[in-house]
Amino acid sequence: MKFDGRILFLAADPRRIEAQLAGADLDLAGAGPLRDDVSTDEITPVAACLYHDDRLGRYPYTGFKAGDARPIGVDAVRNGGFAVTVAGSRYGKGSSREHSPAAEKAAGIRLIIAKSFERIYRQNADNLGLLTSTDFGLIERIRRGEAIDIEELVATRDAVTAAILSSGGLLRYGRAHLRGTSERDASGQRPQTYFEKILARHAVLAPDGDASLEPGAGAFVRADWRFIHEYFTGMCGAILHGTFGRPVEMHDPSTIIAFEDHLAGGLAHVAMRLCAETSMESTFTP
Repeated sequence: MKFDGRILFLAADPRRIEAQLAGADLDLAGAGPLRDDVSTDEITPVAACLYHDDRLGRYPYTGFKAGDARPIGVDAVRNGGFAVTVAGSRYGKGSSREHSPAAEKAAGIRLIIAKSFERIYRQNADNLGLLTSTDFGLIERIRRGEAIDIEELVATRDAVTAAILSSGGLLRYGRAHLRGTSERDASGQRPQTYFEKILARHAVLAPDGDASLEPGAGAFVRADWRFIHEYFTGMCGAILHGTFGRPVEMHDPSTIIAFEDHLAGGLAHVAMRLCAETSMESTFTP
């Protein structure tokens, strides 16, 4: 893969951020100390999460803090032509929102390099086909225009995750490999805990799944129930339509439960001026 675009270093010094947005291309040394603990709320503030389609690409890092400043504005990443983001440790901490990697990818980011990642953020990025790496040696190679083999980028990941990333994300992998798969009972292979037995009885045959269901291995299982709330329903629909077209055939729709959660009180709607505060007060029941 060639990452044809600029590298954005999420520096602790706001002046280094402003210089990059103004057109300066820095290297790792020139970026200075990188920000640790970049949260998903900084990547996509709550107001941005009201969007679920390509408009998310306008908002990545608009909540990012460097000192007391928030130097990255709306459209800054997309207009800056950035393809790679570099940050410090524990990248993606906080709320487990798929909006964050979705916004980064929609803005043109194809790879995140950080010293370490929070687990849920990285899994969300994997499923959306956004590459992540802890190898800082990639930075200079990318700056030289070198192509990086996808096999190198996924070499340290489990077999299922590597296959998903190589396919461009979970839905693309499923479209190519999971149609017509069947369940299998993987219980009884060895002594198992109750949790392992439940997984074993829901296991799905897949070309890259680990039949042993050993701890740390990747596998596919059938869910008895699927839950989704309003923040993610629109995004889910947009991603499904983008991969499978319209209409999308739903399997076992009776097992899918949708509910209101974050927006039930209408506070985010009011903050975004999507409706009048007085009308919300008249309809909201605590």
